[in-house]
Amino acid sequence: MPDLLRPTAARLMRGFILLAALLLLMKQFGLYPASPSGTDWLGLVAPALYLWAFWSGAAVFDAGARKGEFQPALVRALMRMGAGLMLGAWVAMIAEPAIRHLMGNGFTSMTGASLDVSLANLVLAFAGLVLVLIARRGQRVRAELDGFV
Repeated sequence: MPDLLRPTAARLMRGFILLAALLLLMKQFGLYPASPSGTDWLGLVAPALYLWAFWSGAAVFDAGARKGEFQPALVRALMRMGAGLMLGAWVAMIAEPAIRHLMGNGFTSMTGASLDVSLANLVLAFAGLVLVLIARRGQRVRAELDGFV
């Protein structure tokens, strides 16, 4: 990809992310007819973490335009993307259902809370874990290569 397109790709990706965030907020305010739930702010935590993961991925395109910063930026972006996907999946699977259950019964009992262990949440958590492990391996390889020089 030519150097001129990399910042443009990052801008387009970030614009898409901001549009998705705007649509999520419109849905929560009831201005966007996607869901009957109007002001359920707890449902925004996992999507916000997913958007953060994608925003971190856009940093790779910015770093590609600068000389010498691509590899460290790639490792940081992979680490942040993996963390965002894992945290978002954890919130969607465990935290959100547990908090909804507690809010529903007036914070009196945790008995009867269920987990949302869906295939989509498991795939996102696993993909996040793989990205973090790849980033860690990249850091180790880079440190080992720097030790030879």
